[in-house]
Amino acid sequence: MMRTDTGRSSAIFYLPVVIATALVVQLIGRYHAGALMIGQSFYLSWILLRIVLPVIVLLILGIPLTHIGIGMPSIDRKTGIAIILIVILLPVVFLWIYFVKGYFNFYSGSFRSGSGAGRFLQFMIFTSSTLTGWEFLHRGFLLFGIIYLLTEREGLPAAAASLTAVCLVWAFEVLFHFIKPELEAAGMLIGSPVLSWLALRTRSIWIPLLIHFIVEVLFILSLILR
Repeated sequence: MMRTDTGRSSAIFYLPVVIATALVVQLIGRYHAGALMIGQSFYLSWILLRIVLPVIVLLILGIPLTHIGIGMPSIDRKTGIAIILIVILLPVVFLWIYFVKGYFNFYSGSFRSGSGAGRFLQFMIFTSSTLTGWEFLHRGFLLFGIIYLLTEREGLPAAAASLTAVCLVWAFEVLFHFIKPELEAAGMLIGSPVLSWLALRTRSIWIPLLIHFIVEVLFILSLILR
């Protein structure tokens, strides 16, 4: 593929636009996510901010939606074994977290009213409005979007582009978790690159989303059972 100086200049401009979009999305959501809700638990604001707005930006920048990992995952034997091991390990990790003194006190006012089944349903509605958008923003928009810009527009080798994108997503996810308990922020030091690695291995955001969903389910079960 031939690249012109104009194309490279465009790519240099597009990357800050992608980063700025993610920053604005998280900034607005952090302080105003509750401004647009359906019922008591579904944050429509997060859907609009983390999915709709990034899609609009992708279309404006000319980044094909077929290149951002929303297709079906491709799983080879090595990746399949890794996924199985992660799924087995997660309950063990949460069993340890269950006994960490003080961690769940941070969430003492969340999803605490009503029956166990009602609280679980309330959390699932909440998660449905936040989790998909989180994975789309970080794994689809940022990870695959940055890789596309660096490889197709800048001509960087795929390995260098992928490492750069993973590190940027890593910083975004860990820093956002600084508003949460230290244990979660520390967990994202491992969790973020692992999820991004799975996205790159499967060329899809769906396996990371599934793993993230399992984490959310284990979290609410741990909270309810306390």
